Amino acid sequence: MADRARRTDVHTVPLSVVTGRRDLALDTVVEAGDPGIAWAVVSELPDPSAYLRGGELLLTAGVDLPRTAAGLRAYVDAVVGAGVSAVGFGVTPVHDTVPAGLVEQCHARGLPLVSVPRPTPFAAVSQAVGEELEERRLRDLRRLGETHQALALAVTADAPVDRVLRVLAEALGGWALLAHVPSGTPSAPGEEVPARTGAGSGGRHATPGAPRDLDPDLHGLVARLTLPHGPRSAKARYGADEVFLHTVGSPPDDHGVVLVGRPDPLGITDRAVLRTATALLDLLARTDRGAPPAPGRLLAALLLDGGVAEEALPLLAGLTGGGDGHAGGYRVLHALPAGRGRHTAPTALPLDTRVLDAAPGPPGLLRAVLADRGDAAHREGLDLLLLHGWTGALSGPVAPGELSAADRAAASLLPRARAAGGPLLWEDDTDPFEALLDPAGADALARGVLGPLAEDTAPAGLLRATLRAWLTRHGNWDRAAADLGAHRNSVRYRIGRIERDLGVDLADAEQRMRLWFALTRWRPGP
Repeated sequence: MADRARRTDVHTVPLSVVTGRRDLALDTVVEAGDPGIAWAVVSELPDPSAYLRGGELLLTAGVDLPRTAAGLRAYVDAVVGAGVSAVGFGVTPVHDTVPAGLVEQCHARGLPLVSVPRPTPFAAVSQAVGEELEERRLRDLRRLGETHQALALAVTADAPVDRVLRVLAEALGGWALLAHVPSGTPSAPGEEVPARTGAGSGGRHATPGAPRDLDPDLHGLVARLTLPHGPRSAKARYGADEVFLHTVGSPPDDHGVVLVGRPDPLGITDRAVLRTATALLDLLARTDRGAPPAPGRLLAALLLDGGVAEEALPLLAGLTGGGDGHAGGYRVLHALPAGRGRHTAPTALPLDTRVLDAAPGPPGLLRAVLADRGDAAHREGLDLLLLHGWTGALSGPVAPGELSAADRAAASLLPRARAAGGPLLWEDDTDPFEALLDPAGADALARGVLGPLAEDTAPAGLLRATLRAWLTRHGNWDRAAADLGAHRNSVRYRIGRIERDLGVDLADAEQRMRLWFALTRWRPGP
């Protein structure tokens, strides 16, 4: 039951919310905590475990329910082993009441059991779970947006590190601190790393409730996370709290670890908030170490909102050399050192912009926002950049609200520019995938993403066809089944098998995008 209650990789709704809906008239027969329900499924199989992936409210009318005590024990063991959160038993027409043997076995295994009255169809239960999940998803999106806005304001406030940590702690309902590891600290295996709760000047950066000093276990985790080739994140127990740790910065430069503690595990939205806060703390740390200054308000807008608010347009124009009255487009530049020779410092490059971000220490990735001056002028600028020792890739002109897309376009173009040994400018007909990978590289990447689905076998081919149809129909089971000439339950089973075989969650849009890329770029062998 503990595993079911702690699942955080998908959105869930508490069972009590479902049973509390008066329109369903569900009756709790076996109480065993309040696990999260990820979805509701119907199955009359004597062993449905092969078709489940955990977190379900399993609905059954007991058509093929085992009649013996041993059979019922095996049935409950199987669904518990599959991670089912609860069982909903429909009374009549097969059974007038919930079988006593099933009640006994659910009690023994700590599996919640509810009865579904005859007037309530299973479809109504499934719809109710879907409605509650969607309501929570929208609520999480609103919370994420509000937290991002608060973080954006925190970046521009006085004492921004403390402000970001406070917003992070309030958003997650816990405490947060930044453990700082100074530059030059020994970080080889077996050596002690003297982490302290401070950064930059060594002052304490922590919210109320955070420990004054790290205990040995947390100290050891911080030491591991700050090794040059160590992990980037970890979690541990600290009293009644579960503590989540993530590195800020990169060894051997000044770096640290942000720690967040609270009694409950982090959910999907919580982890997104933590990732954003960590990225902002990293940016603030790099600015403290002498990286090119970045206007906090503008950088936060680009990073969090995918665009620039209208009131910030004059600021953007002035910082990119466009002048206060600039009404044209903007371009995003990505650049890397062209070789091992000397390179002009990022702040000394002839870029005519103050919206500049570069990795500290040895020259690394350089990003900048430039006012659009036309293709010819920018080609000359890229050639001049190369003379200063940098290979650049420049996006096409975009409106301020499309700067995030321009950033991705420049990032996709940069590997090809480095391979070509010269700068590249985004053209109108540039295919972002062609810019990123040659055909051989795309095929290799696609095979890696598809894994066992790339095998030259009939079962793999069937799964590929099912996945393609399902993605084409945007996850609509009935339309995908019609395209394939199969039953919708067969499509559900195949998609579930794909998720298990590849270890992915197809509710994640990024995972769907990767698989679509792989399916459309993969070419079968001869």
